[in-house]
Amino acid sequence: MRVSTNSLYLNNVSNMLGKQSALYKVQEQLSTLRKVNRPSDDPVAASQILDQTQAKDRIEQFNQNAKAAESSLALSGTSLQAAGDVLQQVRQMAIQAGNTTLTNEDRNMLNSELEGLYKQLLGYANTLDGNGKALFGGSISQTKPYSELQQFGSVVAAGSSIVQYNGDANRQEMMISSARQVPVTDNGQYVFGSIPEGNGLFKLGAGSALSNVQVDLGSVVDRAKFDAQVAGPLALPTGALSQAGARIEVVFGSEDDGVAGQATEFNKYYDVVLFDGAAYTSLVTGKSGATAAAASDLYTASAEQVAVGNPAIGPFAKSYPKFQSGADINLNFSTNPAPYNIDFGAKFAMTSEAPANGGVLTLEPSKTRSIFDTLNDLSRVLQSNAATPADATDFANRLGNVIANIDNTQTRILSVEARIGANRNEADALVEVGADFSLQYKAILSRLQDVDVASAASELSLAKLALDASQNSFAKVQGLSLFNYI
Repeated sequence: MRVSTNSLYLNNVSNMLGKQSALYKVQEQLSTLRKVNRPSDDPVAASQILDQTQAKDRIEQFNQNAKAAESSLALSGTSLQAAGDVLQQVRQMAIQAGNTTLTNEDRNMLNSELEGLYKQLLGYANTLDGNGKALFGGSISQTKPYSELQQFGSVVAAGSSIVQYNGDANRQEMMISSARQVPVTDNGQYVFGSIPEGNGLFKLGAGSALSNVQVDLGSVVDRAKFDAQVAGPLALPTGALSQAGARIEVVFGSEDDGVAGQATEFNKYYDVVLFDGAAYTSLVTGKSGATAAAASDLYTASAEQVAVGNPAIGPFAKSYPKFQSGADINLNFSTNPAPYNIDFGAKFAMTSEAPANGGVLTLEPSKTRSIFDTLNDLSRVLQSNAATPADATDFANRLGNVIANIDNTQTRILSVEARIGANRNEADALVEVGADFSLQYKAILSRLQDVDVASAASELSLAKLALDASQNSFAKVQGLSLFNYI
């Protein structure tokens, strides 16, 4: 076979270039320690490397998010724990204020200390993280959550507040896994602002005529029945307290038993009147009207006019329950005519002397109040003068309401702390799991793209040897010529 000089040169140059390319490829692998430096090196492996790298980057980003979330949650938990400590001090102060041996000067000193605790609590509610973002402003993190509207200890109009919440009801969340977001800020209105009054379900309030009577917080004995009264439609026997402004009034009065042949004896009785926002209805007698007095004689009538045993009054007046100090007043009635068969599922006790005639105790669904207003209420109580027995009883009732609201706030803070603790534990666990996943992805990537240095070094020597042999053989072949033999 004849081989032209041109073909000889082309073939040998092509062979040398191929061996040189192989040498450079191995040399590049050794210099980068990667066996896949471009998709053309290994298209299948390059695709797998891209997928695994993206997965590893996602996991590492989630880990960073989880660490940041854990840091914010830890700061929130610390602030709430400190706030709880402040509230415990305030609660002890309220109990101390109830000591009858304290003078007005003593209470003024307590009030000065209370103002300092109020400022501390307000500071905890306005806590910022390391980036200057508010932790209790909801999704509004660049504004201080709470600002003061009035000076501490001043009189606050009904329906107003001593502070203003500048945040919102949302929470900022951070993605810590592909399927989980955790809140890193809280709704400060929920934590510090929307605290239920009373026992958390209903609130009892005593009028001026009942200032000599100490009332407990009351309790719900049947939650389903109570909820039906508060949440149902405005119709007896359910939903009696659902309309705005609706309330129960318990009115007290003395009545002549009117037993024939016996001396006149006056006992203390009470009536339970429902105000539905428009009219009053006695749940004992069934009487109703546009005014309280039209629904129950006990508001204004004399003892002779409302004598239980007086048949001239009619059959309903005979149903008035008798009051006994310390005994429970159960708000459940079954009277005629229908539909006045009602059970509020609630009860309370009055633990002091008999209430004054015409005295009214109100019961309404629990409203919400900020803890800052509760502390201001305590300040107002400490500024009051309990000079008479009636003033002292009113003082004790107001202190009882303050302590109840503090207890409700502590319960709220503890529930938020528990949720924060659970989220912190979850973030910590995901950091550990994410670290394990990251190691696995790195191992897979190493198998796909990392070069075996020993093998590559051996391959480099072979490639260089092959290139040298090709170059040397070509040098010898290209020097052959017939003219050397002529």
